[in-house]
Amino acid sequence: MDDKLVAVFLLLSCCLCSYCFLLRRKSIVACIPGPPASSWVFGHMKDFLLPDQYGDFEYSWQREYGQVYRIKGCFGEDRLMVSDPVALQHVLNTNLFTHGPSLEQSMTLVFDPQAVMPAHGETHKRLRAALQVGFSASAVRRYQPLFQNVARSVTERLQKVCALLDSSTPTDILPIMSEASLNSMSQVLMGYSTEELGKDFVSNNSKVMALAAAQSEQQILASAVSSHLPLWCWRAITQLPIPGFDIIRNAKVFAKRVGRKAIAEKLNAAREGVATDPQARADVFDLLLNIDPTLSKKPPKAALTQEEIASQTGILFIAGEDTTTSALVFALLELADHQQFQEELRAEVHQFAKIESDDAELSYDNMPLLNAFIKETLRRNAPGSFNDRAAIVDTVLPLTKPIRISNGEVLQQIPIRKGQIVTIATASYHRNESLWGDDIDAHEFRPSRWLDGTAYHGRALGPYANLLTFLGGQRVCLGWRFALLEMQVVLFELVGNFRFTPSKDGHRLRSQFANSLMPILPDGNRGAPLTVTRC
Repeated sequence: MDDKLVAVFLLLSCCLCSYCFLLRRKSIVACIPGPPASSWVFGHMKDFLLPDQYGDFEYSWQREYGQVYRIKGCFGEDRLMVSDPVALQHVLNTNLFTHGPSLEQSMTLVFDPQAVMPAHGETHKRLRAALQVGFSASAVRRYQPLFQNVARSVTERLQKVCALLDSSTPTDILPIMSEASLNSMSQVLMGYSTEELGKDFVSNNSKVMALAAAQSEQQILASAVSSHLPLWCWRAITQLPIPGFDIIRNAKVFAKRVGRKAIAEKLNAAREGVATDPQARADVFDLLLNIDPTLSKKPPKAALTQEEIASQTGILFIAGEDTTTSALVFALLELADHQQFQEELRAEVHQFAKIESDDAELSYDNMPLLNAFIKETLRRNAPGSFNDRAAIVDTVLPLTKPIRISNGEVLQQIPIRKGQIVTIATASYHRNESLWGDDIDAHEFRPSRWLDGTAYHGRALGPYANLLTFLGGQRVCLGWRFALLEMQVVLFELVGNFRFTPSKDGHRLRSQFANSLMPILPDGNRGAPLTVTRC
């Protein structure tokens, strides 16, 4: 499609959306205090999404305006930024909010119609309940040997890198962690190596990640415009011969193809009674299909149809790969910046390794320093820094503390109209000074807070450590146990074998939200150079 036609389309769409915004009834949200916007077109979106360092504006806004304040979206739209735990409980644990319009439309276009994430109502409940068998605590424990194999492969790769490079030459750990995350997902989800996924799938999956990570002024405007177009119109637009849309269309095709292939192979092996390794452990697809890897036999009917299981392939890979990569990379960056803590953690790892002789049965939950480190990394560097929700009915938002609005009225709760965008400000909640310490401590890397009792112990929100890293409520991340075990295993392996120190240009790294929170190099590309040496 000609660039001029795209520009005309966006201009007309902007005019249409602007007109729609002007027709909106004024709500009380417009009276809630918040920072002044310098642009009607962009509102605060450039400050929020494209700062030099993620949170530069957001954290100062929270400090000045409190746990609930108003910001401007594109074209004068009023949005609420929320880090108040009581308000967040209401948003997460009721059925009164759904995904924000931009995310809702993106999920509908990128993921299969039968995937769990874009599903709603009873369909969503049924899919989640059926998928839980593959992500329960007992199921995740069965995946531990698979994670350990992946961790060892990362060690082998880094050992080769160390042998080839001078000890002062930095190594970009981001692509290595990305490859490890993809390998983990592939092995644990369907028992495949990355090679068995196929070049088409792996290549297009990387393109989807890059596309989702693209952040620019044009992307912000396009997202704002598209979220207000009818879905049928947006679907028609995505059929245009534009490279980005080709990637989106291919994502569904390749993911469904890989999922169907894995299911067919597993069922055929079971029906034919192919012998399996007695020590084999089930992967997620084995459990969803109800196949016992130690008893090769025809499985009973699964709770989900084969097509429904195959339909989850794309969302499981995309939702799991980038976020876990982000968490692992920031964990290693934190270790590099805090050498004394790194040595203390390494001592715990070595001591634990001496006590525990059977790798397959290592109980990583018994390592206090490792788990405090993971919690603090996820608190300071949550991969999903925010999540937009939209009210599906008129409701009220309860507050921990009353707020005074511009007309002088004091509100104990905020009336919310249908369609109102409420941003779950995860990063702000994790640095909320009224919950996590004073204006310095709440922003500091201090794993000891999880050991000395000074971490926030109020009303629980998320499933893990009172953090919102995995959200909570009805849309809590299905794979949160999966992600934690992967982090435990990989970090245990790496800290025990390598020492990580900052590269000479490490201070020039900045964090930016690009689909998930990622370190950004001075040239604008994602990357995390560290000096890696063998212990």
